[in-house]
Amino acid sequence: MKNEVYTLEDYLELAVGLKSQASIQLESSDQNFLRSIGRQTFKGVALTDRQYIAVQEKLIKYKDQFYALEYGNIETAFKNLRMPLRSIDRSRWIKLVERKDQLCIGVRFIFHKKLISKIEELKKVSVESDYDAENKIHYFLFNEKNAFKIVSIFKGYEDFEIQSELLEYYNKLEHMNNNKKDYLPGIYGYDLKNLHSKNLEYVVSSIGEPDLDSLCRFYDQRERLGLYHFDEQDLAQSMRQLTTLSQKIVNRKKPQIIVDPSQYTVEQLAETVLELFRFPLLVTINEKYSYQELSMFHKAFNGVIPNESCAVLYRLDNADGADFNNYIRENNLNNLVDSNTKIVYISNNKIPKPLLKTDWNPSAAITTYSGYTGNNKVDALLETLDLVMHYDNESSPWKRNLIEKI
Repeated sequence: MKNEVYTLEDYLELAVGLKSQASIQLESSDQNFLRSIGRQTFKGVALTDRQYIAVQEKLIKYKDQFYALEYGNIETAFKNLRMPLRSIDRSRWIKLVERKDQLCIGVRFIFHKKLISKIEELKKVSVESDYDAENKIHYFLFNEKNAFKIVSIFKGYEDFEIQSELLEYYNKLEHMNNNKKDYLPGIYGYDLKNLHSKNLEYVVSSIGEPDLDSLCRFYDQRERLGLYHFDEQDLAQSMRQLTTLSQKIVNRKKPQIIVDPSQYTVEQLAETVLELFRFPLLVTINEKYSYQELSMFHKAFNGVIPNESCAVLYRLDNADGADFNNYIRENNLNNLVDSNTKIVYISNNKIPKPLLKTDWNPSAAITTYSGYTGNNKVDALLETLDLVMHYDNESSPWKRNLIEKI
């Protein structure tokens, strides 16, 4: 057998002990690489051109050991291959592609540690929508944020081909990013700028014109209003007028927050709603404590919000809920919901049909229970709002990732 003509793959497999017990003593730095490639060829997978060169460079160091074991001239084997070299598509590109009926940004490259680390960096700010393992393509949904971030990360690599249309789009985004005052919607020196006329009309009708007193309210509703720039000095001055609770709420990181009753009274919570002008307001009540909670919130807003501007949209059986029903009647809270309604009270386990039939939309909500209500429609309604205040001790495991404790 030792007189046979060996291929490069034979020498590789001999070196890592796949073809003979008389294995070669490999340096520790070579072992993992050669064993990995050896297992590949042993299974019938051909070498790539780069693997071919790398294996030669490593095996030549052990030619004396091969001679000693009478395996002949290893350099001759370098010219013999058991299988033709595998062709590898090493193209690297970024372009717009259709993927599963969605317009995506495709990022294509074969394995490279530095580039993989860049993809991991990208995933921290952009969710990868799909990955084609066979063709080595990472897919991200096409939007301004993803386009800007992806091209920013990879444009420094000379061998990355970036689609001209995508590069042109990126250049526009970069220009806008470098000239935010001319493009980014926000409040500049108490002036609303860079908003579409319809959006501007909506913003002004919601809060009014920006000034020192109202600027903190605009900032509180920035996500809902689509405002992304505020002059820091003006904002800081406006924020100083707010109560501690209001400041914490305005600076929240998540739309839903916990307001702990052991730290803040319901009157303080009502004061925050008034300070931030978060009307219309939806209040969802734990049906088990309907009377206590309705009377608590109603009294907190009483004297500021007239009874005719409030509506309670559910009732209880008189056997268990006589006090609740009587409270609604005695305080004239049995009102229809219309454009003048400031506060609507509902049970936290059901959305009343009369509410669904109106055009009434809450600006914020207060709920007394942060656990699972058993009614997905109520939870779904709350999740559409940019501010939900859970007046509760702590969030339940059901919603822990959704709710921020301030």
